[in-house]
Amino acid sequence: MQAMMRFWILCTVMGGCAISSERAEERWDESVDANNSCETADDCVVVYPGCPLGCFTAVSADAEQQATAEAQSIVDAYERGGRSCEYDCLGSLPPTCDAGVCNAAPDDNF
Repeated sequence: MQAMMRFWILCTVMGGCAISSERAEERWDESVDANNSCETADDCVVVYPGCPLGCFTAVSADAEQQATAEAQSIVDAYERGGRSCEYDCLGSLPPTCDAGVCNAAPDDNF
């Protein structure tokens, strides 16, 4: 445990470490889960995090800037390892609020 802590401190001090696509997705899912509550669809917006995080995700409107910054940070960490990826994405329908959670679905007509 102590060795892992030293590793992460070193990574932070040295400008960050690359992360796997799996870890990138985990970090993004944690961020979205913490920032996608709603009462109505008007409480939600769609953000476009980029590869490897998905084409689009719905989050709480008041968390839009935070989510966009977090997505960029995660993508940057993923790309630090020399990785890159690209999606061919469809557009999104307007976000919905389902059981208190913001959601987005692809627009097949896009």
